[in-house]
Amino acid sequence: MSDLMELLDMMRPGNCAMAAMGVFIGALIALGGLHGMFTAGFVMAIIAVFAITGAGNAVNDFFDTDADKMNRPQRPIPSGAVSKRTALMFTLLLFALGNFCAMTISWFCFALALANSGLLVLYSWSLQHKIFVGNITVGYLSGSVFLFGAAVFFNDKLWVALVLASLAMLVSISREVVKDMEDIEGDRKSFMKRIASRKAKKRGERFSLTEEGANLKYGEKRMIVIAIFCLVMAMALSAMPHYYAFMGPSYVLVVLAADAVFVWCIYSLLREERKKKGYARISKRLKIGMFIAMLAFMAGVMI
Repeated sequence: MSDLMELLDMMRPGNCAMAAMGVFIGALIALGGLHGMFTAGFVMAIIAVFAITGAGNAVNDFFDTDADKMNRPQRPIPSGAVSKRTALMFTLLLFALGNFCAMTISWFCFALALANSGLLVLYSWSLQHKIFVGNITVGYLSGSVFLFGAAVFFNDKLWVALVLASLAMLVSISREVVKDMEDIEGDRKSFMKRIASRKAKKRGERFSLTEEGANLKYGEKRMIVIAIFCLVMAMALSAMPHYYAFMGPSYVLVVLAADAVFVWCIYSLLREERKKKGYARISKRLKIGMFIAMLAFMAGVMI
């Protein structure tokens, strides 16, 4: 039982549930309400996204063991609770389940699930070490779940789901940049180990070798500017559904709360609070802000 709990922990069930909620909201937007939503295709979409998201988290643990020994030593693999072989088999099983479920919905959903599965593996294997490429990849993957949910009931309201997907992408990019700054020490040691084993390539890496050691190619200030820019763009996008009269006052009321959280995060990034453990707090706030934004789209459709 304890081994099963460790494997479930690798999936990050909370993240999987958030992704499944994205499918629900995408479907809600496409249908304009709950009527006709709970079909076999919708259930398969929930399972597919939950499983593939869990597989992506697990495969990240598989490839990220060295950095996690520094950043998150309590994780199942670095703590020794789960072997790398067991983690790999569990990951493959989840990918297979998720893609099979997507295949039963439509060829479009299957193609999207298969492409995202490949990106999740590629991210953990290589892209997470690249300058901003990894952040953009995670952002796209986070936003794509809303499109996946809307694609189950493919219609002309797909553009609204695309707005939410873009908003989620921008917030996720910002959060990933903040997490990079939070994990900098462990990532630096991982880079040095990969350099020693010749697994790291100079081109595209986030770090560069200098006489002082491994330093970020892009400094902290520039990363903060990028994180803030993404949040400002996300807040601008949040106005579109109301501007084009697709959503009413209930959406505006809730999305303003999300925007307030994003403004709080921007303020925190500009202050000394970002030092030490401040990045971890900002990352959590960004997650809360994204959750409120998701609720705003739900309110806009249902109220």
